[in-house]
Amino acid sequence: MRKLLCAIVLALLPGCGVFGPVQPVTSMSVPTTLPEAGREAQNVINEATLAITAAANVVRLNVKDEIWTKAQAQGYLDKLAGYLKDIDRAQDALDLGNFTSAKAQADLLSSLILILHREAAAQARKEMK
Repeated sequence: MRKLLCAIVLALLPGCGVFGPVQPVTSMSVPTTLPEAGREAQNVINEATLAITAAANVVRLNVKDEIWTKAQAQGYLDKLAGYLKDIDRAQDALDLGNFTSAKAQADLLSSLILILHREAAAQARKEMK
C-alpha cells in the first residue's frame, strides 16, 4: 500500500508525471488476516486512494485539454497531495490496530476528495464556456 501511495505522490508532484499519464488504479487488495473492522477500514482507505487517482486524472486532463494552465491546476494538486498525506496517516492508524479511527479518517477524506473532484469538474466546465 505504501508503495502505491508513494507512486501517487510522485504522480501528483509538478513535473513528475501529473501532466503525463497517471497510472489508473482499479482495485487494491485487503488482507484477509485483518478482523472485520480492519477490513472495513482498509476498504475505505483504498476507496479514498482510488478517488485521489480519479481526481488527479481530472486535473491532468484539464491541463492536457488546455482548459487549465499548469499554474491553475497547482492548487488542486496541492490539496490532493495533502489528502494523500492524510490517507497515509489513516493507514498508519489501521496498521496500529486503531480500526475505528482509521475508518473515520478515511470516510472524511473520501468526502473531501469527492467535493474537490466536483469543484474541479465544475471549474473546468466554467472555463470551457
